[in-house]
Amino acid sequence: MSKPNRMAGAPSRGQRPEPRFKPGTIRRLLKYMAEYRVRLVLVIICIIASAAASASVSVFLQTLIDDHIVPLLGQANPEFTGLIRVLVVMGLVYAAGILLTLAYNRMLVVIEQGTLKKIRDRMFTHMQTLPIRYFDSHTFGDLMSRYTNDTDTLRQAISQSLPQMLSSLMTVVAAYVSMLYLSVYLAAFVAVFVVIL
Repeated sequence: MSKPNRMAGAPSRGQRPEPRFKPGTIRRLLKYMAEYRVRLVLVIICIIASAAASASVSVFLQTLIDDHIVPLLGQANPEFTGLIRVLVVMGLVYAAGILLTLAYNRMLVVIEQGTLKKIRDRMFTHMQTLPIRYFDSHTFGDLMSRYTNDTDTLRQAISQSLPQMLSSLMTVVAAYVSMLYLSVYLAAFVAVFVVIL
């Protein structure tokens, strides 16, 4: 009695499936990006500063309400100079956060496109060294997918996933520092319940 045919590419019994993420991939990617190390440092600095700017708005709101709006409520002839000054500072901080976000996004475009060009050039050079039987055993769509879909996924990782991950981390840290500045006890209370949940 013949054994049933296995699906192509499925591992045989006793064999471990090939891992989708090979160790050292991040290190190899960083080697391709080594030419842009100065811009990468600037991107990290811009992300940290942008997250700090967005978190500092909550601190400005407390100062705005407690020190400038509430004292003006009971006055017959209120003086708006201090209120306007704080509003201008808040606007400048908010504008700085927007400009920093724009700056690191523009730098990331240069980094991602330069890195992908190197990877595609390396892929093309390697493809020219492959034997003819490789092209006979692989479909044209599979080869083109390497150059389009796979590299586009890599582009999204460089330009979107990594910055969003770092920005989210910095935003959480900046928000927690702001909470500590506003109220240590309330920040500790929130931290305890975050750990519990």
